Amino acid sequence: MLKDRNSPPSTLQELKHQIARRHLVFPVSLERVAREILETPDITAFESAAAVARRCRVSPATVHRLVRHIGFETFCEFRAMIRQHLCSTAASHR
Repeated sequence: MLKDRNSPPSTLQELKHQIARRHLVFPVSLERVAREILETPDITAFESAAAVARRCRVSPATVHRLVRHIGFETFCEFRAMIRQHLCSTAASHR
């Protein structure tokens, strides 16, 4: 089933799949931030948008543009999806 282009991915795997299939393409200005977030979801899950921005050396507005580009309305929604990924990953390793 295809999701509406405007609906955000429900899992981190779905987001990675959309990127790999080039269904989701980032402008150059957002790609570096997306890469950093995807490489360190365990850190991103507990940071504010401002902290992510500092770590990536961009403005907080860039982080907010990234999550809207992905399909989320807020950084909190995006971070919740990452947290859910970490919880499900941890549960599967028990």
